[in-house]
Amino acid sequence: MIVLGALLLSSCSTVPTPVRGSIGTQPSALAFSNPRQTMSAPVTVNFVRDGDVLLAKFKVTTNTIAAKPQLARNEYPYQFDVVEVFVRNAKSGSPQYYEFEVSPYNQALQVNIVEPRQEYYFGVKNGFTHTATIVEGGWEAQMRIPLASLGWDGRQPLELIGNAYAALGEADARVYWSLFELPLGTPDFHIPGAFRPLFEIR
Repeated sequence: MIVLGALLLSSCSTVPTPVRGSIGTQPSALAFSNPRQTMSAPVTVNFVRDGDVLLAKFKVTTNTIAAKPQLARNEYPYQFDVVEVFVRNAKSGSPQYYEFEVSPYNQALQVNIVEPRQEYYFGVKNGFTHTATIVEGGWEAQMRIPLASLGWDGRQPLELIGNAYAALGEADARVYWSLFELPLGTPDFHIPGAFRPLFEIR
């Protein structure tokens, strides 16, 4: 990850609201940015747990898109404009967490992480589906993440914790956004200690 400038750290809380019998949140703006930005966050995310699926809906407001309609060999979505969800079941007894990302051109990647930068499984395909659409004034993305792909068997306790991110812009203009507060220092999305509940526990 490119390190750019000073950090603006602020947490962003979500407001629980039921959605057609499901547990969800109203759209929340991502807050952390690097380098520091004076503009409002251009990204919002809304989480919904609908039965055995976690649904994440992103909206990105931008006049430019720094992404490629076709990725070359050995290129990945996270090298360009991308939105991401990191999530784990806090009740699983395992530190493993899961990364899901989608580009404006609907390119996607799933990574299962046992230990950051030490043990991970790249390019996993466990039923994760996604859509992305370029719209006037930006782009939108939706992820459908089966809870079974997080190791949930439908019987064990479930508490979804995680974080949402976006990386937008090219080269020196690239800005990193995060939903929940990250620690000071080099910006790093792989900080399980920054994970927070995605829903109110009722």
